[in-house]
Amino acid sequence: MNKLPKIPEISEDVKERLGVPGFLNVTTSPFVKIGDGYYYIETKMEKNWYDAYESCRRMGADLISFDSIEKWKLINQYLINTNIQARYYTSGTDLHSEGKHVWFANGQPITLDIWYANNPNNDRNIEHCDELGYKEENRSETPGLNDVRCDFPLRYICEAPKPKTASFIVW
Repeated sequence: MNKLPKIPEISEDVKERLGVPGFLNVTTSPFVKIGDGYYYIETKMEKNWYDAYESCRRMGADLISFDSIEKWKLINQYLINTNIQARYYTSGTDLHSEGKHVWFANGQPITLDIWYANNPNNDRNIEHCDELGYKEENRSETPGLNDVRCDFPLRYICEAPKPKTASFIVW
């Protein structure tokens, strides 16, 4: 059984600013806040792309998409700071249209210049799912996107939708 890292609870001053009573135990676990987003980073279990996608959906999330270089940098800095650099599935894929990589989570084309050199390359015509990768031989190297076989077991990162604020009155 995977033991998740302890996620800090929301501080009392943040609860107060949000109007959350101090006696409530509010947490975002198993998601961690990075920048303005919430992410689940699977650091132990490896799954193929399809199973990773299903795991994220079961949590009400999607495999991660990168729509800005700032988000790319924040996620990678978090992985470095917590010493969990590895290879992680993203929602990137060209399963629908060979050579046209999109973020499966939102259908948008991958436009950021974050690919490893000479990628995507569809090596042996079997690479259709995209990983955020650190090369095994040099984890201190700048990470990049790489296309891999969808059935290859990897860790994965899920991205939760933006939280909604709900207000209610109790008499």
